[in-house]
Amino acid sequence: MRYYDTDNFARLLTVPGIYAWGYNDVTVPPTSSYAAYNLITAPKQALIVVATGHFRVPSQTKQMDAWLLEKLGVAR
Repeated sequence: MRYYDTDNFARLLTVPGIYAWGYNDVTVPPTSSYAAYNLITAPKQALIVVATGHFRVPSQTKQMDAWLLEKLGVAR
């Protein structure tokens, strides 16, 4: 796909979600991520890492894994 506008689909989400992005992402600018996030009406949590770009760091992965395990009822 040459272009994918998440804003067109964000409002359709109905399940809880955790959304992560880097504040210095030049591939998907944070303004785009915030715009899509703000359209989501389902339960949501943002995980923003100021020092990263278009990649995850171990602390993000750890927090996202913990969130998922909690939602599944198997939190450590």
